[in-house]
Amino acid sequence: MSWIKNRMLWPSLAAMLAAAAPLVTPASAQSPAIRSVTFYTVKPDRIGDFQAEVKEYNAILAKAGSDRYSSIWVSLTGPHEYARVQRYTKWADLDNTADSDPKLKDQAADLARIATHIIECTSSWRREIQVVDPDRSLPESGAEPKMIRVLVTQVRPEKYREYLDFQKNVILPAIKKSGAVDYNFADVRFGAPGPTFVSVVAINNWADFDSGVGAEKGVGKDEYKAIVDQAHSLIVSSDFLVYRYEPDLSYLPAPAPPASAK
Repeated sequence: MSWIKNRMLWPSLAAMLAAAAPLVTPASAQSPAIRSVTFYTVKPDRIGDFQAEVKEYNAILAKAGSDRYSSIWVSLTGPHEYARVQRYTKWADLDNTADSDPKLKDQAADLARIATHIIECTSSWRREIQVVDPDRSLPESGAEPKMIRVLVTQVRPEKYREYLDFQKNVILPAIKKSGAVDYNFADVRFGAPGPTFVSVVAINNWADFDSGVGAEKGVGKDEYKAIVDQAHSLIVSSDFLVYRYEPDLSYLPAPAPPASAK
């Protein structure tokens, strides 16, 4: 689930200009914990151009054999925007950009040109750096969901520790009971007023909401109402959003071949 685990994002605009003039990799023992997400608000009359430029950018990466993988998600609620996601294993990895990648040396100018065109298709963009908390998340499945429900929560500063305990001891057990395949909880370390957290759960379609999603499905409507009441005493605000995975705009490694049957 590359909103949860991914490794590539277009460079920031500053990096693009410098060169010209970021919830899939298989689950591993060292799963990336730092997640970079950049949100692009695309001009309504430039959506087609935006998509074409992204595909061209990804085609160059693929031809060069780059491992700078990315996935793109489009919002189905809230502002109409695209989100591009990457993951890192350590902070030093954020210093490695496309223009410094030896595999992309000959393609640097083309990538910078396309990246600039991508930004020209947008009316605004913003970037967040999030840190995924494995103690409050499910193990990664390695699969891309069709859709995800994202909960963005700003917590009362004085309730920070209490909220983390709430997530570990109340929300995560309810998520496990729900049978969710992918779920993670992350701290927005940069790019949002703190303390802010993001919870992501995989869903198949809108019909999933008929039976409840996440913690609500795990404990039932009555108990979930009590959980929501408890959460309200700990937070400043919360916002539920839904995104759809865009495979045609994503650049991911080829899936591993299935193990041979014994």
